[in-house]
Parts: sequence; structure tokens; C-alpha cells
Amino acid sequence: MTSATSGLLIPFILAFLVFIFRFYNREGAASVANFSFLMAIFTMLMAGAWLILGIVGLLPAYSTIGFACLGLILFGIAVLRLFMI
Repeated sequence: MTSATSGLLIPFILAFLVFIFRFYNREGAASVANFSFLMAIFTMLMAGAWLILGIVGLLPAYSTIGFACLGLILFGIAVLRLFMI
């Protein structure tokens, strides 16, 4: 794992922040079973899985591309949900 691949975490972090922003501001932090909260947890679990697998050395070939796509998809969902009423 090179230092350039740590930029992969940027979409995960941005998605996490947007999900949490929506959870607290739009949905009033009503329940931990809320979709935005669960997606924020899922986002951090996926980012953590990528970090742990990278440290242990168990990342399969081309998995960085898969995690990057997943991060971008999660960020897209977060932005979409942010502008939904």
C-alpha cells in the first residue's frame, strides 16, 4: 500500500460527514435505527475494513478500485439524500 492510496479515504470521510450532518440536522437524531445513521456506520466499517486489510496485507488484486467505487457510490448516495426532503 502506497501513500497515494490513502486518498481513497476521502470519499468515505465525506460520505460519513454528509450522512451525519443529515442525521443531526434534517432528521433530528431521532433514532439510531435511522437510515442516515446506519449508512454512516456502514461507511466507516467499509473504510475500516479497507485499512485493516491493507495493513494485514490481505487486499486482493484490484480491490482498491472496488473500494474507491464503493466510496464514490456512498458519497453519491449521501449527497442525494442530503438534497431529498
